[in-house]
Amino acid sequence: MEYDNYSIWKRHAPWTIRVAVAVVLFFASGILLLNAFSLTNKIEDTALAGMAFGSLFIFSVGLFFLLTSFGKMRLAWRAFCRSKGRYTKAEKVIVNERAELARAQVAAAQLAGDLFDGTWRPQNPPWDVVLGQNEQAICAANANYARFYGSDVTFTQSSGFLMGNPTLVAVGVLAMALGNKARRTQAEALAKEQWREQQEVLAVVTNHRVICRRQDGTWLSFYFSGATSMDIDSTTGTMIVQFPDTQPLMLGGTGGLFAAVAGVWAVRGQQGLERHPGLAYLRSLEQNQIA
Repeated sequence: MEYDNYSIWKRHAPWTIRVAVAVVLFFASGILLLNAFSLTNKIEDTALAGMAFGSLFIFSVGLFFLLTSFGKMRLAWRAFCRSKGRYTKAEKVIVNERAELARAQVAAAQLAGDLFDGTWRPQNPPWDVVLGQNEQAICAANANYARFYGSDVTFTQSSGFLMGNPTLVAVGVLAMALGNKARRTQAEALAKEQWREQQEVLAVVTNHRVICRRQDGTWLSFYFSGATSMDIDSTTGTMIVQFPDTQPLMLGGTGGLFAAVAGVWAVRGQQGLERHPGLAYLRSLEQNQIA
């Protein structure tokens, strides 16, 4: 969908140039081949073979440009269809996700404005959430949740004693070695550090922390004051928080944006809302609404 914002020339140039080059090369290949046929009785066989090979090479290059143009044609065609409101199932999912993110960004910008002006009002948290002293619930929303850590993974290594034909024994040993290597590679990939536990959670945002209810019913608290860093990108709606004593947390979506705004406000106050680079996009939305 990256073609949607391109100009007409930038959208169609990739495939039109390739097709034009392919046509020129096909024409040159044909001219060279016809020229070779017209000189069959005048030049040596090696020269004819060289001209035929050159014609085939030029034709192959032209075929390469023609085949690579089809993918660019499809991208341009899909961009045209989207401009007319015709989307595939996969594109509809992307459009809906972008629309949901846009709504979340507008809501987060409004929350930032209310916190900055001091006009926000505490909300009632879910009944099963217990707030601490001087803690007030700001809002609650769904969020995309993930944690970053490695894992201990074990794998079974095949072994055995093989007897019989030497060739069959060699093939069996090789098969076991390849199988063990494949299982070891898979285990190493599963064990390395990566984003895990990816799921949608309910995020209750307060002036002290964000409380996440995972799909297994467990509530986890992440205090803003205990964070060592907050990496916020309001354009994509993500917030990555690192802690000294637990795995990094990533929140996205509406709840993630709300937590980002509240976290900056809790740690940096009005100055954070006014200057934090990760909230720049939300500030631009708020300014556009005022204008």
